[in-house]
Amino acid sequence: MRQLLSMRAIESLAAHWPSRWRRDSGKRVLVNEILTIQVVSAIVIGGLAIAALYWGGQWVLKDSYNRWALQWTGELNELGAPLYLENSGDALLRLESFVAKYPEIERVSYFGPDGAPLTSLPGGPNAAPPTRLDDDRLASARLLVGADEPYVLTGGLLNPRRFSIVAPIWTESLTEDALFSFDPNAGSLDGDIRLIGFVGIELDYLIFHDQLLANIQAAVLVLIVLLVVFVWSGRRALQRALASISDLQSPIRELARGNLDVEFKPAEHREISDIVEALEKTATALSERDSRLTQLANHDALTGLYNRRRFVEELRAELARFEGRRRTSALFFIDLDRFKYVNDSCGHPAGDRLIRRVADELSRSVDDDDTVARFGGDEFVVLLKNTTEAAAGAIADTILKNVRRLAHFEAERVFHVHCSIGVAMIDGSNLNHDDLIAQSDIACHEAKAAGRNRIAFFEQSVDRTTRDSADVGWMNKLRKALDDDGFELRFQPINRIDTGVTTHHEVLIRIRDEEGRLVSPDAFLPAAIRFGLMSEIDFWIIRHAARAWTVNRNSEHPLQLSINLSANAFEADDLAAYVEKTFVEYDVDPESIIFEITESLAIRRPGNVERQIDALRSLGCRLALDDFGTGYSSFSYLQKLQFDFIKIDGVFVQDLLNNPVDQKMIRMIAEIGAEAGMQTIAEYVQNAESLALLGELGVDLAQGYFVGRPARTPRFRATPIPFRYRRSRRKSRY
Repeated sequence: MRQLLSMRAIESLAAHWPSRWRRDSGKRVLVNEILTIQVVSAIVIGGLAIAALYWGGQWVLKDSYNRWALQWTGELNELGAPLYLENSGDALLRLESFVAKYPEIERVSYFGPDGAPLTSLPGGPNAAPPTRLDDDRLASARLLVGADEPYVLTGGLLNPRRFSIVAPIWTESLTEDALFSFDPNAGSLDGDIRLIGFVGIELDYLIFHDQLLANIQAAVLVLIVLLVVFVWSGRRALQRALASISDLQSPIRELARGNLDVEFKPAEHREISDIVEALEKTATALSERDSRLTQLANHDALTGLYNRRRFVEELRAELARFEGRRRTSALFFIDLDRFKYVNDSCGHPAGDRLIRRVADELSRSVDDDDTVARFGGDEFVVLLKNTTEAAAGAIADTILKNVRRLAHFEAERVFHVHCSIGVAMIDGSNLNHDDLIAQSDIACHEAKAAGRNRIAFFEQSVDRTTRDSADVGWMNKLRKALDDDGFELRFQPINRIDTGVTTHHEVLIRIRDEEGRLVSPDAFLPAAIRFGLMSEIDFWIIRHAARAWTVNRNSEHPLQLSINLSANAFEADDLAAYVEKTFVEYDVDPESIIFEITESLAIRRPGNVERQIDALRSLGCRLALDDFGTGYSSFSYLQKLQFDFIKIDGVFVQDLLNNPVDQKMIRMIAEIGAEAGMQTIAEYVQNAESLALLGELGVDLAQGYFVGRPARTPRFRATPIPFRYRRSRRKSRY
C-alpha cells in the first residue's frame, strides 16, 4: 500500500503547502485551510476506498480459490486414488494432463496415511522433492476424514498469492447388516471408513493477483489525478466563493487603524453582503460618533465655538509659526461686564441665550482666519493671526462697539452687554502660551479696573510697581483736588432738535496735570473708583454745580443743569439730605437740576436707588437715565422709576448714517420714551446729517460737538435746524 499511494509525493505536497499558505505573521488563510481540510479528507477517503477495494478483491479471490480448490480436490481424489494401487501408470498420466490444464496449480503431491510423500507432480530433475507433512497439518487433515469439510487451506492475507491445500483420501463401505437393513430415513449409516492417504495442492495465483494490483494501481493514479484536479478547481472555486471575504481584509484593517473613510466592495453572496452592510453601518456609526466626540472635545457645547483646550492648541500652532519669522499676532481676553445680573434676574437659560448671541457677534466681528473661543463662563478669547498692533486695536474697538449695540430681549426686558477687552501682542519675544493668556487676562482686569467697557493693552515694559505708583500718584492728586478745589467744571449744551434752542447743560468735570493741561475724566475717574474717592467727587460736583447755577443764572435764559451721579453716591444714605442742604445754601431751584444715573445702576440696585430717587424727586429734581441702550435695559422698569429723560448712548449715534440697525434701535427707544412721557436725548451728535436723521427718528434733544463743545460757563447758542428735517416735518403735517 505504501508503494501504491506514493506517500512521499503526498508528504512533499504537504510540506510545501503550509509555507505558501501562512502569511501575516503566521496566521492561517481561510481559503487554504478549508482546501486543506477537503484535500486531507479526500486523501483519507480515497485511501480507505483503495484499501477496501484491495481487501475486497482479495476476499473475492479467496472465495473463488475455495470453490476451485473444492472442485480440484474432488477430481484429484478420483484421479489419484489409483496411485495407492500397484499399477498406477495410467493414473500418473491422467494427473499430468489435469495439472497441465490449470496453470494456477504449481504442485500436486500425494502422501501416505502417515504423511510420508509418495509422489509429486510436476516432476523432473530440477523439481524439489516433496517433503513430509508436518504434524499440525497432518493432524488437521485426519480430522476431516468422514467430515463435511473437504480440505485444510493455508495462506491468505499475509501471502495472498500462494495457497496450500491438504485433503484426506479415504474409502467408506457398508457393513453386511447395514446392507440388508438399509433405512433411507435413518440419519446416519454405520459403515467402514479407511484412510488411504492425503493429497496436497500448492496453488500460485500470480496472474490474478497481479491483475488485481494493476487495477488498483490504475485506480490510485486516477484518484491522484482527480485529487490534483480537485485541488486546483476547488482552490479556484473557494477563492471565487470567498473572494468577498478576502476583499474585507483591507477595509477592516483600515477600520482597525482608525480610517473610517473606507469603501467595501459589493458581495455576491447574501451572507457576505449582510456582513458588508453591517460593516458599512458600523463605519458610518463610528464616523458619526467620532465627529460628535471631536465636536465635543474641541467645541463649547453652548456656543459652538472652540473650547479652552482647542484654543490652546490653536495658540500653540500660531506660536510655532513664529520660529525664524518676523510677524506679530494679537490675543484678546474678553470678559462681559456685570453679566451675573442677567442670570440673577432672568435665570441661567436667559444667560445662556445671551452668551450665544455674544458668541455670534464675536465671530462676525473678526476674519475667518482668526480664532474665537469661549474660555469659560462669560469669558471669551480671540486670536488674531499675523496682524499689527494698530489693526488689533481697530478690531478690538469694533468688537467693543458691536457688543454695545447688541440688544437682547428677555421677559419684557432688553439687555445690552458691555465688555472689557485685554490685548496681549505676540511678537516672538514670549512664545509661552500660558504667559500670553495671563498677560491678556491682566490687561482685561486693567480695563475693568479703569471703569469697564473699554480696551487695555498689556505693556510688558511697564513694571507693576511703577503702575501701582502711578495709581497712588493719581490718588494723591485727586485727594489734593478735593481738599483744594482743584477740579474744574465744564458745561456742554443740550438743544432741542425741532427748534435748536438750548434747554439745559450737562456738568462735566476736569482736572489739570502738572503741565497745566486738562485731563479727561476717563483718565482719573477709574483711579477714584478704585481708591474709594468717587463718592466725595460726586458731592464736590453737586456743591460746585449749585454754586455755578447761582453765579450764571439770569432771567433771559433760565439755567438748567444736568449732574451725573455715580453708584457710589447712592451708597450714602444722606444723598438727598446733602442735596437739599446744598440747594438751600446756594438758593438753587431744585426743578432746574437734572440728576443723571446710569442704566446699569438703576437696574443693578433697584431697592436702594428707588428710595434715593423718590427722595430727590420729592425735592423737585428731575431724573435722566444715562447710557440707555447699552446696559441691561428694561422698558417696563422705565415707568416704575419715572425718569424724565432718556439719554441714548453715543455708540448708536456715531455711525448712525450708515447703520440701519442703529437707526431702528434709536427709533424704538424714541417711540417707547414718547409713550412713557419721557424726552429722548442723543449724545455724540457730530454733524448736521446725523441731527436731521435723529429728528426724523423721533429724538427730542441732541448733545455733541455739533450742538456745542464743553465751555467754562453755560452758553446758550441755538442749533441750526437742518433743511432736511424741516421739510420732513412739513410733509408730516399734510
